[in-house]
Amino acid sequence: MTAPAAPTAPRILFGGTFDPVHRAHISCARAVSRALGGAVVDLMPNAVPPHRPQPGASPEQRLDMLALAVAGHASLRVDPRELQRDGPSWTIDTLEALQREEPRRPRILVMGADSFAGFDNWHRWQDYARLCHLVVLPRPGADTPSARVQALFRETGADNLLASAAGNRLMLTAPVLDVSATAVREALARKGSCPAVSDPVLAYIRRHGLYNIGSGIQPGR
Repeated sequence: MTAPAAPTAPRILFGGTFDPVHRAHISCARAVSRALGGAVVDLMPNAVPPHRPQPGASPEQRLDMLALAVAGHASLRVDPRELQRDGPSWTIDTLEALQREEPRRPRILVMGADSFAGFDNWHRWQDYARLCHLVVLPRPGADTPSARVQALFRETGADNLLASAAGNRLMLTAPVLDVSATAVREALARKGSCPAVSDPVLAYIRRHGLYNIGSGIQPGR
Protein backbone atom coordinates (compact mmCIF):
# COMPACT_ATOMS: atom_id res chain seq x y z
CA MET A 1 0.00 0.00 0.00
CA THR A 2 1.30 3.42 -0.92
CA ALA A 3 1.90 5.73 2.05
CA PRO A 4 -0.20 8.91 2.07
CA ALA A 5 1.53 12.03 0.85
CA ALA A 6 2.96 14.30 3.54
CA PRO A 7 0.90 17.44 4.09
CA THR A 8 2.25 20.46 2.25
CA ALA A 9 -0.02 23.17 3.63
CA PRO A 10 2.15 25.54 5.65
CA ARG A 11 2.25 25.36 9.44
CA ILE A 12 1.80 29.00 10.47
CA LEU A 13 2.82 29.91 14.01
CA PHE A 14 1.89 33.17 15.73
CA GLY A 15 3.57 33.07 19.13
CA GLY A 16 3.25 35.38 22.11
CA THR A 17 2.33 35.53 25.75
CA PHE A 18 -1.31 36.46 24.97
CA ASP A 19 -1.60 37.94 28.45
CA PRO A 20 -4.38 38.62 27.58
CA VAL A 21 -5.23 37.90 23.94
CA HIS A 22 -6.77 41.02 22.37
CA ARG A 23 -8.54 42.08 19.20
CA ALA A 24 -5.34 43.08 17.37
CA HIS A 25 -3.94 39.56 17.82
CA ILE A 26 -7.06 38.11 16.21
CA SER A 27 -7.35 40.66 13.38
CA CYS A 28 -3.67 40.23 12.50
CA ALA A 29 -3.86 36.42 12.59
CA ARG A 30 -6.90 36.51 10.29
CA ALA A 31 -5.08 38.90 7.92
CA VAL A 32 -2.15 36.48 7.71
CA SER A 33 -4.56 33.68 6.88
CA ARG A 34 -6.20 35.75 4.14
CA ALA A 35 -2.84 36.74 2.67
CA LEU A 36 -1.87 33.08 2.45
CA GLY A 37 -5.01 31.77 0.80
CA GLY A 38 -7.02 30.94 3.91
CA ALA A 39 -4.35 28.79 5.56
CA VAL A 40 -4.84 27.98 9.23
CA VAL A 41 -2.87 30.10 11.72
CA ASP A 42 -1.89 28.54 15.06
CA LEU A 43 -1.77 30.98 17.99
CA MET A 44 0.93 29.56 20.26
CA PRO A 45 1.24 30.89 23.82
CA ASN A 46 4.71 30.94 25.38
CA ALA A 47 5.18 29.10 28.66
CA VAL A 48 8.29 30.90 29.92
CA PRO A 49 9.07 33.80 27.56
CA PRO A 50 12.83 34.43 27.88
CA HIS A 51 12.84 38.06 26.67
CA ARG A 52 10.03 39.65 28.72
CA PRO A 53 8.34 39.59 32.13
CA GLN A 54 6.48 36.41 32.95
CA PRO A 55 2.72 36.36 32.26
CA GLY A 56 0.29 37.33 34.99
CA ALA A 57 -2.35 34.78 33.97
CA SER A 58 -1.61 31.08 34.33
CA PRO A 59 -0.94 28.89 31.28
CA GLU A 60 -4.39 27.32 31.64
CA GLN A 61 -6.07 30.72 31.84
CA ARG A 62 -4.25 32.01 28.78
CA LEU A 63 -5.28 28.88 26.87
CA ASP A 64 -8.89 29.37 27.97
CA MET A 65 -8.87 33.01 26.81
CA LEU A 66 -7.34 32.06 23.47
CA ALA A 67 -9.98 29.38 22.94
CA LEU A 68 -12.69 31.99 23.57
CA ALA A 69 -11.01 34.48 21.21
CA VAL A 70 -10.65 32.08 18.26
CA ALA A 71 -14.12 30.55 18.59
CA GLY A 72 -16.02 31.08 15.36
CA HIS A 73 -12.87 31.73 13.29
CA ALA A 74 -12.30 28.62 11.19
CA SER A 75 -8.85 29.81 10.10
CA LEU A 76 -7.51 30.14 13.67
CA ARG A 77 -6.43 27.45 16.14
CA VAL A 78 -4.63 27.32 19.47
CA ASP A 79 -1.38 25.33 19.72
CA PRO A 80 -0.45 24.53 23.35
CA ARG A 81 2.86 22.77 22.61
CA GLU A 82 5.13 25.34 24.28
CA LEU A 83 3.04 25.18 27.46
CA GLN A 84 3.69 21.44 27.54
CA ARG A 85 7.48 21.80 27.46
CA ASP A 86 9.67 22.60 30.46
CA GLY A 87 12.13 25.50 30.46
CA PRO A 88 12.25 28.71 28.41
CA SER A 89 10.04 28.92 25.32
CA TRP A 90 12.74 29.15 22.67
CA THR A 91 10.93 29.31 19.33
CA ILE A 92 13.89 27.64 17.63
CA ASP A 93 13.17 24.49 19.66
CA THR A 94 9.58 24.45 18.44
CA LEU A 95 10.63 24.87 14.81
CA GLU A 96 13.17 22.05 15.08
CA ALA A 97 10.56 19.79 16.67
CA LEU A 98 8.13 20.53 13.84
CA GLN A 99 10.83 19.85 11.28
CA ARG A 100 11.30 16.39 12.77
CA GLU A 101 7.55 15.74 12.98
CA GLU A 102 6.58 17.14 9.56
CA PRO A 103 9.77 17.35 7.47
CA ARG A 104 7.97 18.13 4.19
CA ARG A 105 5.65 20.76 5.59
CA PRO A 106 6.84 24.39 5.32
CA ARG A 107 6.77 26.49 8.47
CA ILE A 108 5.91 30.18 8.71
CA LEU A 109 6.61 32.29 11.77
CA VAL A 110 4.50 35.42 12.32
CA MET A 111 5.97 38.34 14.25
CA GLY A 112 5.57 42.08 14.70
CA ALA A 113 7.92 44.54 13.04
CA ASP A 114 9.41 45.40 16.45
CA SER A 115 10.42 41.77 16.98
CA PHE A 116 11.87 41.61 13.49
CA ALA A 117 13.91 44.75 14.17
CA GLY A 118 15.53 43.04 17.16
CA PHE A 119 15.74 39.61 15.59
CA ASP A 120 19.53 39.43 15.85
CA ASN A 121 19.11 39.36 19.64
CA TRP A 122 17.09 36.15 19.47
CA HIS A 123 18.52 32.83 20.62
CA ARG A 124 20.28 31.18 17.62
CA TRP A 125 18.75 33.76 15.30
CA GLN A 126 20.85 32.79 12.30
CA ASP A 127 19.43 29.26 12.31
CA TYR A 128 15.88 30.40 11.61
CA ALA A 129 16.37 30.88 7.87
CA ARG A 130 16.88 27.14 7.37
CA LEU A 131 13.77 26.28 9.37
CA CYS A 132 11.02 28.73 8.42
CA HIS A 133 9.73 31.67 6.46
CA LEU A 134 8.61 34.90 8.16
CA VAL A 135 5.48 37.01 7.94
CA VAL A 136 6.07 40.42 9.52
CA LEU A 137 3.20 42.59 10.77
CA PRO A 138 3.53 46.40 10.83
CA ARG A 139 3.85 47.97 14.26
CA PRO A 140 4.01 51.71 15.04
CA GLY A 141 7.42 52.96 16.11
CA ALA A 142 9.30 49.81 15.16
CA ASP A 143 12.97 50.34 14.37
CA THR A 144 14.52 49.43 11.03
CA PRO A 145 16.16 46.00 11.15
CA SER A 146 19.89 45.78 10.60
CA ALA A 147 21.17 44.87 7.14
CA ARG A 148 22.20 41.42 8.37
CA VAL A 149 18.70 40.67 9.66
CA GLN A 150 17.11 41.81 6.40
CA ALA A 151 19.61 39.76 4.40
CA LEU A 152 18.85 36.58 6.36
CA PHE A 153 15.34 36.35 4.89
CA ARG A 154 14.67 37.27 1.26
CA GLU A 155 11.71 39.65 0.93
CA THR A 156 9.03 38.39 -1.42
CA GLY A 157 5.32 38.56 -2.12
CA ALA A 158 2.60 36.29 -0.79
CA ASP A 159 2.46 34.27 -4.02
CA ASN A 160 6.17 33.44 -3.82
CA LEU A 161 6.59 32.99 -0.09
CA LEU A 162 6.67 29.19 -0.35
CA ALA A 163 8.79 29.08 -3.51
CA SER A 164 11.58 27.57 -1.41
CA ALA A 165 11.63 25.45 1.75
CA ALA A 166 12.56 28.32 4.09
CA GLY A 167 14.27 31.70 4.24
CA ASN A 168 11.70 34.00 2.62
CA ARG A 169 9.93 36.98 4.20
CA LEU A 170 6.55 38.60 3.58
CA MET A 171 6.07 42.14 4.91
CA LEU A 172 2.38 42.90 5.42
CA THR A 173 1.23 46.53 5.30
CA ALA A 174 -2.03 46.01 7.23
CA PRO A 175 -3.51 45.56 9.73
CA VAL A 176 -1.23 47.29 12.19
CA LEU A 177 -0.37 45.45 15.40
CA ASP A 178 -1.06 48.63 17.35
CA VAL A 179 -2.33 47.33 20.70
CA SER A 180 0.00 46.88 23.66
CA ALA A 181 -0.84 44.07 26.09
CA THR A 182 0.70 46.21 28.84
CA ALA A 183 -1.75 49.01 28.05
CA VAL A 184 -4.60 46.50 27.97
CA ARG A 185 -3.69 45.18 31.43
CA GLU A 186 -3.39 48.73 32.79
CA ALA A 187 -6.82 49.66 31.39
CA LEU A 188 -8.37 46.52 32.85
CA ALA A 189 -6.87 47.22 36.27
CA ARG A 190 -7.90 50.89 36.20
CA LYS A 191 -11.36 50.75 34.60
CA GLY A 192 -12.37 47.09 34.66
CA SER A 193 -12.78 47.03 30.88
CA CYS A 194 -10.89 47.63 27.64
CA PRO A 195 -12.31 47.92 24.10
CA ALA A 196 -9.39 45.89 22.76
CA VAL A 197 -10.63 42.81 24.62
CA SER A 198 -13.57 40.84 23.21
CA ASP A 199 -16.66 40.36 25.34
CA PRO A 200 -16.14 36.62 25.99
CA VAL A 201 -12.53 37.19 27.03
CA LEU A 202 -13.50 40.15 29.22
CA ALA A 203 -16.18 38.07 30.92
CA TYR A 204 -13.59 35.36 31.62
CA ILE A 205 -11.16 37.94 33.05
CA ARG A 206 -13.84 39.32 35.36
CA ARG A 207 -15.00 35.87 36.41
CA HIS A 208 -11.47 34.86 37.43
CA GLY A 209 -10.44 38.24 38.86
CA LEU A 210 -7.44 38.57 36.54
CA TYR A 211 -5.33 41.72 36.15
CA ASN A 212 -6.55 43.14 39.45
CA ILE A 213 -10.18 43.09 38.38
CA GLY A 214 -12.66 42.04 41.05
CA SER A 215 -15.03 39.29 40.01
CA GLY A 216 -17.98 41.40 41.16
CA ILE A 217 -17.63 43.99 38.38
CA GLN A 218 -20.64 43.85 36.08
CA PRO A 219 -20.38 44.26 32.28
CA GLY A 220 -20.79 47.86 31.20
CA ARG A 221 -19.65 49.36 34.54
